[in-house]
Amino acid sequence: MLNKKDLLEKVEDKYKPMLKLVSIPDFTKCIAQFSGLHISDVSDEAIKEYLIAWAKNKYRFFKILGNKLKTDTKITYREENKNIKDEIQSLERAFPAYALWLRNFRYHKRNKINSSLIDYDAREMIDDIFQNIHLDGCTITHFFKEHLKAPDKLVTALGRIWENSEIEANYTLSIDPIDMMLASENPYHWDSCYRLEIGNNGLHGDGCLAAILDDSSLITYLWNQEGDFSLYHDYNFKNIRYKRMRAWISVSPSGNAIHFNTIYPGKNSYSNDFIKLWRTTCENLISNKEIIWKQNENYHTDCCRQYYYGYGEYFYDSIYIIKDSPNERWEVFNEPIICPCGCGNYLPQSDEDNDFAYNGDGYIYENYYERHWCEFADEYCDNEDCDGCLCWNRAHAVCILNENESCENYWIAEEDNCFDPYENNIVCCGNHCDGCPLYELHRRNEDPEAADKAHEEEMLKEEEE
Repeated sequence: MLNKKDLLEKVEDKYKPMLKLVSIPDFTKCIAQFSGLHISDVSDEAIKEYLIAWAKNKYRFFKILGNKLKTDTKITYREENKNIKDEIQSLERAFPAYALWLRNFRYHKRNKINSSLIDYDAREMIDDIFQNIHLDGCTITHFFKEHLKAPDKLVTALGRIWENSEIEANYTLSIDPIDMMLASENPYHWDSCYRLEIGNNGLHGDGCLAAILDDSSLITYLWNQEGDFSLYHDYNFKNIRYKRMRAWISVSPSGNAIHFNTIYPGKNSYSNDFIKLWRTTCENLISNKEIIWKQNENYHTDCCRQYYYGYGEYFYDSIYIIKDSPNERWEVFNEPIICPCGCGNYLPQSDEDNDFAYNGDGYIYENYYERHWCEFADEYCDNEDCDGCLCWNRAHAVCILNENESCENYWIAEEDNCFDPYENNIVCCGNHCDGCPLYELHRRNEDPEAADKAHEEEMLKEEEE
């Protein structure tokens, strides 16, 4: 593992205080999880390159934060957008003896029982055990306390789930690489596509490292607890802040504009007051004084990704600017990511239709595979030989009467449920086969009289027209 002496060697003096604050072991653990490599296989040179690029590109924020990697502000907010199901699931694990009862209240939005939301078997059992009980309108906490004789600790925890109480928390603005790599890792059971899970090719965890390396991204988050944390049961950390929610931001080179990404969890479901509190707290920390900020109104101030790592959530109307400041455009994720294994290759971009795709086994170069443009699907495709491809089958549909004959009316046949793209053949049907010489011959061979009659009817119809 890279040691601090080797990291600081030949680094400009002004960056050394910044680099000394980084936990190299914890950062290396994050990169090991990110890459799917054993920690001993993570390249020291790659770690060094990441951290030096981070220090150079984030130095301006280090100064804004008072020569620190993060700064905390106490805020009070009214709790909203609570995930009741997740809260109940947490109680099921904490009180397993009551888990089956608790499960019946996962979808209650308030502390009042709605019997229609309770499982039928559970309602039958309640009627058998508790005589003459009237469920509807009864509070859930009363049911657990008086009828189930649940411990006070469980009843109190249940009551808090449906309270809309004021929460005191710490709002943090951070450039700490550990904070940024663990953007979506927490003990609260919420996640996003930025998590570092291995075995899922639909994630965009490369956005975490891209945000560390670029010259504009920071992370903001709320927390009120910290402690030990296990990252997918493979890597253990001490004194990790448990993020209740987080949002990425990007600050323009001048510092006059900030792009606010979506707050997670609970995408797009927070009140305007809460979003404003989040935003103004950040604005005051960035500017270090009270300044008038306003929402960007035109696309002349804009930001976008240079490299298509992470997720595309950059829009001009998500930018707030200092009043009367000039227009500017900037790029996030503007540093390529060198492969953590030390092979010397740069990682392909996971969020763009290009010639490579990520297989989900960890962000290293060998876990990307080439794709080709498919004229039949009209998009990039992973299937090199088209074997079993429904798009290819549709474009090469054949008639069941003669597999050497293609059929251009496959789309009509599919609407008539006469085309099976898996079998790649079209069953004859008068609708889409009308006028086909092959079908006419088949019809005559199968039923000459019916064919003659149909032919006469067609001739009469033509004469009438």
